[in-house]
Amino acid sequence: MKETEKPLPRPGTRVPIEFAPQNRINAHQELSEDFIHRVLELESAWISDESSLWDFHANENNDIYYAKIKKIYGVDVSDIKSARLCEIFDRIIAARKSM
Repeated sequence: MKETEKPLPRPGTRVPIEFAPQNRINAHQELSEDFIHRVLELESAWISDESSLWDFHANENNDIYYAKIKKIYGVDVSDIKSARLCEIFDRIIAARKSM
């Protein structure tokens, strides 16, 4: 709430859930759906611009997912420290455009 400069709610009051934006994810809707199925191996998932690989597993690192991304999309994303999906999608799209 500090980032949005909204006042903190009074203790005991109900506060509606606020979801993170999906602007960057929605810009790559087709890739997002493909990624969820092929890399995360899920039927569906709600992801936002703040979602990362860390949100989808309990492993000690993302190496398995980095290897899958490299195999499926031909792109190395292991240097993206945040592992945010929107950054990974941007890299995959950029690689496709450069081909």
